[in-house]
Amino acid sequence: MTATGQIQAGSRITAAMLQGIAPLAVIKGADESVNSNTLQFDDALFLPIQANAQYIFDCYLNYEGGAAGSTDLQWTWSVPTGATLRYQPIYTSGSALNVSIGTTVTGATVVVAATNGTGNLRGLSMNGTLIVGSTPGNLSLEWARNAGSTPATIVHAQSYLTLWQVA
Repeated sequence: MTATGQIQAGSRITAAMLQGIAPLAVIKGADESVNSNTLQFDDALFLPIQANAQYIFDCYLNYEGGAAGSTDLQWTWSVPTGATLRYQPIYTSGSALNVSIGTTVTGATVVVAATNGTGNLRGLSMNGTLIVGSTPGNLSLEWARNAGSTPATIVHAQSYLTLWQVA
């Protein structure tokens, strides 16, 4: 094998080779409610990352909260020292419920997506790249309610995070 995802003809296939061609992925198995405005790590949406690696990043969040502007969803990403995450989020922003698209943000940026009232599901997607330096660790979603005190902001089951190692 000469690079991640390349298996040479006639070579013996090993577990390490298969790991190199399969994406890392996690699907959230249960709803998670947050009543705080302080960012916290998601219970399920995190994946281990290797040192000196490059990944394609993809995430989908299914969420809800109070009326737009009253609670909303804020999020950011935690990466190891020396890693760089750049991605484009597609989401509904602000009380005017505008769709935000085309802006590249970094993992350390806190982004706010509008909610639309209890029981009204929202979705947002993110895709980009993750370049890891010499420190391995986890790519971890951090999120919270953006404002207010009720109702809770919820990230629902079936939200997912995927990383595909390319180098």
